[in-house]
Amino acid sequence: MIERVGIVLVFIFVIWESIVVFKTVSFHEIMSWQPPHNLKMTPGAAVDVLAAFNLAWVTAASDFSRFTGVKKNATQASFLGANLGLFWFAFIGLIATIGTAITLNHFDPNNSDPSTIASKLGLGFLAMIVIILTSTTANAVNLMSAGSALTNMTRRLSLTVSLWVVTLIATAVTFLPIFVASFLTIFTAFLDGIGMVLGPEIGIFLADYFWLRHRNYQIDDFSKAHGQYWYQGGVNWIAILVWAVSVACYIGLKHVSFIANTIGATFVVILLSMVLYGIIMKFTQKQVK
Repeated sequence: MIERVGIVLVFIFVIWESIVVFKTVSFHEIMSWQPPHNLKMTPGAAVDVLAAFNLAWVTAASDFSRFTGVKKNATQASFLGANLGLFWFAFIGLIATIGTAITLNHFDPNNSDPSTIASKLGLGFLAMIVIILTSTTANAVNLMSAGSALTNMTRRLSLTVSLWVVTLIATAVTFLPIFVASFLTIFTAFLDGIGMVLGPEIGIFLADYFWLRHRNYQIDDFSKAHGQYWYQGGVNWIAILVWAVSVACYIGLKHVSFIANTIGATFVVILLSMVLYGIIMKFTQKQVK
């Protein structure tokens, strides 16, 4: 119920925020504004942040979209819905942050937080309630997805126990900005971590499903001991090795100026993990045969 009410309130809040911003500053002022040079984000850093943000939501959404009864709804509807929300809300967040900077005649990257924007633009107590409700719904999805993933990995923990574990960990993590740097610094580091971990992982998934398995998985074999997906003791060590190497490459590429400042490291590492995993798996399968 909170989810259904929350999403309606999100749309109302974003429209309301847009009206307030354009009443306060003109579109021309927003388009003409430039951030301080020392606070500009490089194109590569922007690509990595946006990629990580989307990779996280892709994996979270798939935990729920896989239950749909219509195949197209799991792919096309999720794709269209996610992109509509991302581009629209990112645009509103962008102009609201710039509008706040113009209004205050001062730019602070930490003012990009929605609650700060709502406060600075004078949207009032109701806006704060909407933000709390929508944050609750978003976090409920995240925690449910994380709990489900933990249960799937261990097979020993019930979903209830897994939810408690991930909720307690997430609660502890939310206090980090109080003790370490700023909200924006922690959030950017968090997104870098997601890109570093999920980028190689998704590259391996893509190579395995499209290249090696030709879109054909035997679902019943997933949980069978000594089945075709058993690998070595139930662990695909090649996948883990490729993932670890790709993570190391991600860290290394972040220190290569040309990559870090232009195209970012995330998509390079996704391609790298796909090629490495595909070639090594093909070679080892031939050796086994």
